[in-house]
Amino acid sequence: MVATKGFKYPDRELYDWVLNELEKRNINRRTIGEIAYKMQHQYLPDLTVDDFGKELDEVLKKREVLNILATGFALDNLAQDGLLPEPLQSIVANDSGVFGVDETLSLSLSQLYGSIAVTNYGFTDKDKPGIAAQLDNSNGQVNTFADDLALALASAVIGRCGHGSKLELDDNTVEEPVNDEFKELKLVVNGKEVEPQGDLVCFAKPIKNERKLPNWDLNKFAHDLGKAIDDSRELADRLEEEFNHDYYVNLEVGMDDESTTWQLVIELLDNKMKLVDVINIDVDHFLDYVYLEVDSPSEFDTAQMIAQFVFEHDLYPYPEDSNDLEEADDEDNELDMSEMTKALAAITPLFMEHFNSLIKSGSLDSLIDMLSNKEDNRKDDANE
Repeated sequence: MVATKGFKYPDRELYDWVLNELEKRNINRRTIGEIAYKMQHQYLPDLTVDDFGKELDEVLKKREVLNILATGFALDNLAQDGLLPEPLQSIVANDSGVFGVDETLSLSLSQLYGSIAVTNYGFTDKDKPGIAAQLDNSNGQVNTFADDLALALASAVIGRCGHGSKLELDDNTVEEPVNDEFKELKLVVNGKEVEPQGDLVCFAKPIKNERKLPNWDLNKFAHDLGKAIDDSRELADRLEEEFNHDYYVNLEVGMDDESTTWQLVIELLDNKMKLVDVINIDVDHFLDYVYLEVDSPSEFDTAQMIAQFVFEHDLYPYPEDSNDLEEADDEDNELDMSEMTKALAAITPLFMEHFNSLIKSGSLDSLIDMLSNKEDNRKDDANE
């Protein structure tokens, strides 16, 4: 059957209705966690009742789970009110042992969480632990589906916990460093010792000899570094801090066409966002200097290590040594001279007008005589 065109699945309404039905039956984190803990404590001894119970929230976010729960609870409610057609009404109301549909519905929920969930559901269905027993023995209340659904939820929680660890696909056969001296080496930035942070592990810095650590993966490191650059601006911002905000920084990791080697390109820009200089670092050279193991790149430490490499290899053009910045100063001087010229052009007509008036009045001759007398007096003083 094709879904009605324009129909929007009522996820929020369904979720709220199911939560209300669970609450009415005392099916919650605690009661489900207790069943899961009883079943799995010997296999997962570090998990508590609360740890198991928290997984219920995730189980209830699955639409297939909500559909199954809603169907079972609705059938129980209808049977409770005597609204199912006979003979189905009598079968459900009396929880007939050969009915089996309640187990089938609950089993379909368990199957969503793998074989661990299925086998645990089958075992608990016979034993009826915890809240399932209370629902099963509730006199006068129809819980034909509810008791099995509670067990299915507990089995789903068990399945999530049992399969919850991530796949370990990384090669874990990497040998330990040749000796413990690598573990003792510290990262030094601008003369200060810095502890690695986040998920970035510094195995050795720097490697001063020809020895390399095993399983050197240049391509992976170049990929991780490039991803850190592409994912956010943060790495460039951190590097600007390490460069004392002398420049704005753009970063890029790419393959050099001529030498076919991975390169980290650091573009330095002035405050007008004009290119001042470019630093090219061969990534394999960088890895010779500092060995990194990157799970999820810690951009803060990566920036520190790049800056330290740049400083120690004298690749950093300090602003006072930059011809580009000197040219910028010359431009500023030109601007100042231009302003001075404008000012002189404005006051020259006024000065000439005043000068002409002095000539006409004879005041200029008096001023010249006075200045000459002062000059003669200075000469006499000097002779004495």
